[in-house]
Amino acid sequence: MFIAGFHHLDRTRGTGWLDCPNCHEHAAQDVIDDMTFLQLLFYRFSPVRRKRMLVCRKCGFRRPATNEEMRHLETAGAPVHRAVMAPIGVLGLGFVAVIIGLIAWVGQSSANALADARISLIQESGQAVPVNFQGPSAWNYDPSTDPVPSMKVSDSGGRMYFVIKRVTDASTLEDLLTAHFNDEVGLTTTGFPSQPPAAKQAKVGGQNAIVVVVDYSQGAEKDQQQIFITAHNGVGYVITYVALGDAAIKTMTDMAVQVNKSIQWTAATETPPPAQSPSPGASPSPSPTH
Repeated sequence: MFIAGFHHLDRTRGTGWLDCPNCHEHAAQDVIDDMTFLQLLFYRFSPVRRKRMLVCRKCGFRRPATNEEMRHLETAGAPVHRAVMAPIGVLGLGFVAVIIGLIAWVGQSSANALADARISLIQESGQAVPVNFQGPSAWNYDPSTDPVPSMKVSDSGGRMYFVIKRVTDASTLEDLLTAHFNDEVGLTTTGFPSQPPAAKQAKVGGQNAIVVVVDYSQGAEKDQQQIFITAHNGVGYVITYVALGDAAIKTMTDMAVQVNKSIQWTAATETPPPAQSPSPGASPSPSPTH
């Protein structure tokens, strides 16, 4: 139970268009006020920090907004205001001293307040990807077919998201993992390895799968990707869960278990024609000669 500590809040203040330094596209950027308060039980007071962030809607890259970027943000003439960091409740100085003591007592455990938030999952469709799954009811859903069929599901603050991709056919799960890393290196950020770590066995939608967990950083906090590789009727799928910060990582880890378990394949057959579903370590089926 959250008693006292630092409480994190994201507030979306508007959206504009800029060139993203990560995917290099001129894309919509959500302007986020990332705020931190001292909090006791349900009372929020004494704001201690506010950072203005930009989150790219194209690739999900989150970064601190610079003054130069904010001057050039295209918003169709609508100003982007700052969120008000107003305390809730009226507290005396003696009570404040008690709060500070409690904050020191709970320490790092208070950072997991976000992870304790209940997220309601409902049945969703992959749309561009032939799967159904349970996803967060209040998150954004962005299907795409470029460059491959995919469904991106993200929270409004850009601190958590996952992507389901239909990638290729006739390959081992390890080959699909290596290809995914080759595509991703250079599109992520500091500390992301060029080669995948050792994979572990997993299940996704009842299918054999492998998973790797990658810890990295795109700022002062710890970030994490959990990458699941599976196949259905010989066609490969990559499901990547991304979380920024310890609290978001805990929430996303719990969510990944539920989403993976809920996946249902809606295509009885796949196009191109299906090969036998690969298992971890299996060699790809030989191609017919003509």
